[in-house]
Amino acid sequence: MSRRRSSRLLLLLGAVPAPLVAQGPVIIEWGAHATTTIGGGEGAHVGIVAGPRLALRTLGGTRGAVSFGAGVRGDSATARAEGAVEYQLSPRGAGRTGIYFGGGLAGVVGAGRGGYLLLYVGLERSPGLPGGWAIEAGLGGGFRIRGAYHWRRFPKGWRPQR
Repeated sequence: MSRRRSSRLLLLLGAVPAPLVAQGPVIIEWGAHATTTIGGGEGAHVGIVAGPRLALRTLGGTRGAVSFGAGVRGDSATARAEGAVEYQLSPRGAGRTGIYFGGGLAGVVGAGRGGYLLLYVGLERSPGLPGGWAIEAGLGGGFRIRGAYHWRRFPKGWRPQR
């Protein structure tokens, strides 16, 4: 991927959450993730990256998320940036696991470099409470599996549903 294309992709990834802010009060989420990819690109290499994640979520369950990670693919260094839009089926769920769907773009530098479309489904523990784990499976530069932990800050008046 050319330097110019990489710059445009990173600019796009940074702009994913912007339209959500215009929809009123938002939930701010931050966390850490580890993402594994299998296959994709040249050969059937396994890659793993880890790093921070930031998301803005509307009260209705639409979430714009960006994440960055550094790690290895095969025996070479790699870094990955992702920007995605997700939709939660039960955004106020407390004490139970919720389902969400997502899609977006990933940009990879180093081993496995390139741009990829993302499509995935995820499970998230207690999306209506201040913290919880999440796990995703789908496609994006090969088969993609992600584990994460999310912390959340809710607007005044937020009420989870038990």
